[in-house]
Amino acid sequence: MKHLIAVNGNAGNFSLEFENKINEAFKGLDYEIYKTTGPKTLTPFLRDYLKKAKDTVRVYACGGDGTVFEAVNGIIGYDNAELAILAIGTGNDFVKIYGGQEKFQDFKTLINGKIQEIDLSKLESKDLQEPVYSVNVINFGFDAIVGAMGNYYKEHGLPEEAKKKGLDPYDYALKNDAMKHGRFNDIIVCADGEQLNEKQMLLATLAQGQYVGGKFKCAPKSDNTDGLIDVCVLKTMTFLGLGMIIGTYTKGKHLDRKRRKIVYRRAKEIKFYSPKEFDVCVDGEMFKGNNFTVTVMPKAIKLVLPE
Repeated sequence: MKHLIAVNGNAGNFSLEFENKINEAFKGLDYEIYKTTGPKTLTPFLRDYLKKAKDTVRVYACGGDGTVFEAVNGIIGYDNAELAILAIGTGNDFVKIYGGQEKFQDFKTLINGKIQEIDLSKLESKDLQEPVYSVNVINFGFDAIVGAMGNYYKEHGLPEEAKKKGLDPYDYALKNDAMKHGRFNDIIVCADGEQLNEKQMLLATLAQGQYVGGKFKCAPKSDNTDGLIDVCVLKTMTFLGLGMIIGTYTKGKHLDRKRRKIVYRRAKEIKFYSPKEFDVCVDGEMFKGNNFTVTVMPKAIKLVLPE
């Protein structure tokens, strides 16, 4: 077996100390270190690497959810690939379903870990150059607007009044964009042919994992080995209704009883569309379009669970 350690160079994780840690953990094994040179470089590198590999390759995605996303989209379709995660990024939502970040911080437990085949969600659209694969959560509506506009303000700068108030880009996106314009999204969601909402909705999550946004347990019943996608649609609601439900949504209690404003299903195929372009967040990465299809990919990749 070949061990390929992929380190997110942009996260500031690679140092002499970290390199020594790798060399010590993999001493006597066939291993190689790859340091990413920027966003979206890991996926094409892995595809090329695995295409040429003659043996099983255990890929160690060292970073956060962004690194995991790139690794997943790089190894999908290659039977000779296994995915191990060293969770050392700022966002580590996916690994929370297996006990959290602290369980994924030791190379030796990953070297000796066991394989579990897990499902992925496949996102397709005429607006995408190729399919995109999600190991965690696809979300759109209110929270995707926060993510997209937060990214915009992070790149282009905040207005002066926001800087004076000390707001970060995502706080400002929440208060200025999502709260004002993000509660009435003209997006229709259909799960296995059933339309789940009327003309508008607040937000929706299509999940293999359970957590999104660092703290929201959006899909508490999700199981990434059941061959299904957990679908949750929150219908448009008032500010008061949003305020009343946000606490239970954060804790993952929103599905404990039937609620008029929440529709929950498990499905193999989800279609969602709108007359105009909108933002879709896939494991933290942003995409745009107006007509999407998501299908489940059962047992799509081999995940290494720590010893």
